Amino acid sequence: MHTQRNTYARLLPTALLVFVMWHGSFAGESVVSPAVAMEIAIRAGDLRMVLENTGQGLRLAGLTDQITNQELCPTEPAPLFSVVLRDVQTKDLLTITADTGWKQVDTTFSGATRMYAFTFAAPTDDRLEGIEVKVTLDVDDPNSALIWDLRVANDNPRWALWRIVFPQAAVRDLGEDAKVFAQVTSGVELSEMWSKGGRRGGPYPGGWTCMQYMAAYNRADGTGLYVGMHDPFGSTKDIFAEGQPAKEAVLFTFDHAVPDMGKPGVGFDLPGKARWQLLRGDWFDAAQIYRAWASREARWWPALGADGREDTPKWMRELPAWVMTGGPASDCVPRVRKFAETIDLPTGFHWYNWHQIPFDNDYPHYFPVKDGFTEGVAELKTAGVHPMPYINGRLWDTRDKGAEDWAFSRTALPAATKDEDGKPCTESYGSKETDGNSVTLAVMCPTTSLWQDRVGDIVLRLFNEYGVSGVYIDQIAAAQPRLCFDASHGHALGGGHWWTEGYWKMLDAIRAAKPADRMLTTECNAEPYIKWLDGYLTWHWQQQDMVPAFSAVYGGAIQMFGRAYRGGPTQDLANRMKAAQQLVYGEQIGWFGPEIIERADCWPFLRDCIQLRWRLREYFYRGHMARPPHLAGPVPRITADWQWSGEWLVTTDAIMTGAWRIPRENKLVLLFANVSDAPYTGRLDLDPADYGLSAKTVTVTTIQPGGSGPPQADSETELADGFDHADVEIPPRTVLAWEVQPAAGR
Repeated sequence: MHTQRNTYARLLPTALLVFVMWHGSFAGESVVSPAVAMEIAIRAGDLRMVLENTGQGLRLAGLTDQITNQELCPTEPAPLFSVVLRDVQTKDLLTITADTGWKQVDTTFSGATRMYAFTFAAPTDDRLEGIEVKVTLDVDDPNSALIWDLRVANDNPRWALWRIVFPQAAVRDLGEDAKVFAQVTSGVELSEMWSKGGRRGGPYPGGWTCMQYMAAYNRADGTGLYVGMHDPFGSTKDIFAEGQPAKEAVLFTFDHAVPDMGKPGVGFDLPGKARWQLLRGDWFDAAQIYRAWASREARWWPALGADGREDTPKWMRELPAWVMTGGPASDCVPRVRKFAETIDLPTGFHWYNWHQIPFDNDYPHYFPVKDGFTEGVAELKTAGVHPMPYINGRLWDTRDKGAEDWAFSRTALPAATKDEDGKPCTESYGSKETDGNSVTLAVMCPTTSLWQDRVGDIVLRLFNEYGVSGVYIDQIAAAQPRLCFDASHGHALGGGHWWTEGYWKMLDAIRAAKPADRMLTTECNAEPYIKWLDGYLTWHWQQQDMVPAFSAVYGGAIQMFGRAYRGGPTQDLANRMKAAQQLVYGEQIGWFGPEIIERADCWPFLRDCIQLRWRLREYFYRGHMARPPHLAGPVPRITADWQWSGEWLVTTDAIMTGAWRIPRENKLVLLFANVSDAPYTGRLDLDPADYGLSAKTVTVTTIQPGGSGPPQADSETELADGFDHADVEIPPRTVLAWEVQPAAGR
């Protein structure tokens, strides 16, 4: 292997440039004078990065789009990495970063691998002797991407690794019309983070921080930056986008809890690779970068065939609608049957409070069931309804028989997650014990055989003894991992990917034992569990400025269903907005109460969404999401109170659009939903190449709601000049679809 070290003298194939002088290591604590300061420029396609010698480390000095000449790096860039250490005796924390605090930084370039390595050693703080960070960098010229890896070695007996922040990148204000894509539920597109600040994101994997990438871009100017952590294990980390108005920047950070955090002598290997990629587009283009990686490398990506996910029962892949209620069969079965009879289509029923114990109390002792449950399940299935009871997949009540600690301490306590002091991690959700005190629920460790077996036994009993169609296992893809420090569980302490792997093992066993025609779902949509579940309850997709990024990545890989439909003074308009959004996002419609059919001001529209989804159902499990079509000119906006948490105003376009493709059949469907009381007339403004259609002459079949059969030629038009600027007319409160294919013989 040919390796260059310390001094570079010529332009390398990947455009390594040296300006002035390169010192391969920094001596002592002295600062290199400006006269001998150096810069290194590394080019990946159209993206050019400049690293600067600070005298005690390396600093990002430039990140430039070479085509648009847009500088992406702000005047105060973020450090390439931050290492948080903890004193094992005092528990004090200390942070060392890439740009300061090092006596020595060695650099190498390998001509064979075309990779760069930067080794940070000999901290200026002598207490940290033995701490060393190695950052490697690969370039992807065709995609204008920089691919990073990081490893931390720790031979220090006093200071232990606690958290590692990497990658982290700040992007300057990209001008008028610039946007930030942040990880909130389905994904949000924000325009004011540079000017107004704010922090969006959270603990991953969790229901509000579901994927591992963010982006900043100006689509009109054709520039931006994708920042992703391509971790195929779904390891525990905090992911945030933070607006910094004083610096005119937005900061993207991935903050990893170290496996065996707090133990001296333990190092850290980045789980996967970090990626900075030039972005010429918007949130959808960023989603395609992430989808391309996830489909190749993520451990949770399922097998997809010509008929989609064949390990998911076909009835679940096709299901158009959901209702949600609870209680004894005598109360809920007649109402659910009436809903199913009204739509005359297969219906999913999320059944709460089927058990005798109160909700969020005395878990996990769900049996015995309420009277009539067995008979109610059978009656509903005969009526074309698929009952799916609720259980919780994380929690054990610490007083699990009324106010008595019946089985928690003697059975569950050893398998509960523990904090550093050995105390169980607990949560409360508003439920009360019989003595009036709050119910305190322990979070169980998913790696323990006790918890894996207990959840498996409950699920299989519901399948085999009661015949339910599916089981909803609450919180798996919603609640964040807890940092468990119980060494008896056999997993790394604190951080790592043992949490996801524990649930993978649990769900593997359940899937292997369950009947083939049954399914499993959970709450929210944290990505690392997709392969082991058939559906995600997306009830929390209630955000302002939301975009269907999750659908763009995982459409066809898992079925998404359900929104929280609530009350308020604008309930009917809010219901129409939610159902329309569900339709274009590719979700199964509903999670309403069955009494929704009585609301004359919204039910006809909701029914149409359900019927249209049914007619187009193959697109949502055999295909995947395409770029939502853009309508030229101004589109009316509409606002309603969605009542997610008290008053919750959400404004969206009155005309919602979506697109889904089945590439192997060269089929495309465009979806349009007018939720307002006014007709809309406009035209499309799109690029047919985005949809894999190169033929100039296309056949457009308009598909209306109604009927229970597959899409039919309700009306068919041949467009000789293509459909990229086709006229669009949508009456008030109307949903319709265009199925677009190359004209016969074209």
